Amino acid sequence: MTNELKTEPKKKEKEDGSKKPEHVIRDGGIAAMIWRRESTTGFPYYEYSISRSWKNQAGRAGYSQNYFSRNEAQLINVIGQATKWIADVEAKDQAGQPGVLAA
Repeated sequence: MTNELKTEPKKKEKEDGSKKPEHVIRDGGIAAMIWRRESTTGFPYYEYSISRSWKNQAGRAGYSQNYFSRNEAQLINVIGQATKWIADVEAKDQAGQPGVLAA
């Protein structure tokens, strides 16, 4: 049912200068992208977005924020892993060890 969970450390910036997620967690076609943000007062925080990749019979591929009931286990898995990753990084930051947790 559920594919093997994969985690990928990501670079912070693409070659074209646009931002990349801090970290990506995948389970099959479901992915959680973790972003490092900063509030207007300069407080850093992490949040995540979730997407589902798809490909139609003609070979066209894309991403969606809509899910099927069959995606439940994958969604639960990536949400749990994303929240754990964020908690681990925040705990490390609070312990005076700033930096990103390696996968």
